[in-house]
Amino acid sequence: MITLLAAVILLLPYALEAMVKIGFTKRPRVRSPLFYVLTPLASVLTYVSFAALLGHPYIAFFGWMLIIPGFAFISNVKNAILGEPLTAPDLDTTRHLFIYPEFYVDYVGRWRFYGTMMAFAAAIVASYFLEPSFASLLLPTLPGAQAWAFMLLDWAAFLFIIAKLAAAYLSEDRARKLGVTFDVNTDVARFGLFPLMLIYGVLLLSNANKSHLHKDRKLKAGADRLPDIIALQAESYFDLGRLDRLVEGAADDWPTLKALEGKGIAHGPLTVPAWGACTMQSEFAFLSGIPNEHLGIDRINPYLRMANTPLPTLASQLKALGYRTICVHPAKKEFFRRHKVVPMMGFDEFVGLEAFDERDRLGPYISDAALGTKIEEIIAEHHKASDVPLFVFVITIESHGPWQAGRLAGWLDEDALKAEEPSGDHAFALYRHHMENALALFSRLGPDAAPARPRAMALYGDHQPALYELFSAHGLEERDVNYILWSSETRIAPHGALKVETLADALLKAADIQ
Repeated sequence: MITLLAAVILLLPYALEAMVKIGFTKRPRVRSPLFYVLTPLASVLTYVSFAALLGHPYIAFFGWMLIIPGFAFISNVKNAILGEPLTAPDLDTTRHLFIYPEFYVDYVGRWRFYGTMMAFAAAIVASYFLEPSFASLLLPTLPGAQAWAFMLLDWAAFLFIIAKLAAAYLSEDRARKLGVTFDVNTDVARFGLFPLMLIYGVLLLSNANKSHLHKDRKLKAGADRLPDIIALQAESYFDLGRLDRLVEGAADDWPTLKALEGKGIAHGPLTVPAWGACTMQSEFAFLSGIPNEHLGIDRINPYLRMANTPLPTLASQLKALGYRTICVHPAKKEFFRRHKVVPMMGFDEFVGLEAFDERDRLGPYISDAALGTKIEEIIAEHHKASDVPLFVFVITIESHGPWQAGRLAGWLDEDALKAEEPSGDHAFALYRHHMENALALFSRLGPDAAPARPRAMALYGDHQPALYELFSAHGLEERDVNYILWSSETRIAPHGALKVETLADALLKAADIQ
């Protein structure tokens, strides 16, 4: 039995690696020699860690099954939605299961997720009655509890020392020499899912100081009176006309966006690092001005390490120019660790979900209309007491997926929305309604606002919606999103295609700040 258990632990991961999906299209898997070394190593470390933690050999195997085959399954679920396998930085999002379970559990299936957890808990309880402990076999002279604690502490100390030594050796430069590119799909194809967990995990323990990348703007006002500046990061925004032009019988342009052209806006495609999710990648690039591909391991989640110390951003630079800086996000502040990150990036105040109530929802999240009301209140209240200009960075959430049937049932007639949808897709019909609301928010705060103080605005998408099957069926392959720029003082000239890390420069220019 022990021999069979060992064979499964050593060999099954290779079979699982062959079943791991990488991207939306097939790609060659030219394996690094490290694949053949690190695959069984990751498997053995997982089993021994469960053995030390749970203290029993067979329940440790159930724990191993939860992680090794479980990660392969979850990775394929993620890949089917986002076109990218699971990685070590993704493990930080396990804490988000308790913050926003609907962002993750709904994609796996709630009953499947909770059923697995309950079965594992039941197996742990059963093991303590049905099998002997490792501790009683290895340390028979000690009482059971003491033997288990001694074994667990020894293993934890061993892992700590090994991890520290590995992190001291494996710098990002050394990783690149081994063939690591920090493009997840490329790296999983080369190293494998489980080995890459180890490689990326060790790199996350290495030195995170990348101060040489920081973009430190020295800002100077061009006008006597500094304008208020509003930047709207609109959840999953892109120009709907790009899909409509590929759907037979649909309009060539998005009428709502076309109407904004007559109000002095500039708009165009925007290259962002994220697709379908990973909002923090685009968000950090916009605020910091650092291209995502320059961040190494931190490109996957800049908020995990990069933004945990103060750094120059658009917010801190405008603050130095005399602005009061406010971030508004009608969601739980702990998501993506923004409760820690936002102050580090130079914001004086962070307004979150606590500023809204149930009446402000449209579907599962706070509506863009309620968000607009809150922003107007913030601006009006501030300027009653001060002539200091405002920079308001807004992160919308109304249009966050998934766009499942019944999402807006208590608010709108979903069947009517679908009947009017050129693509005939129910999810896109709901998404389209949210995008109309996003442009209504922009118009309300921008061209239709008639602000007493000069105002400059930008709206941009953090990523496209995770609707690959629909887009692929109609031939929409581009992954960029779109942006809009507007100023109350001048008509914005066309800017063409931009990158998200340079969009803030275009916004500053619209605000007449050099």
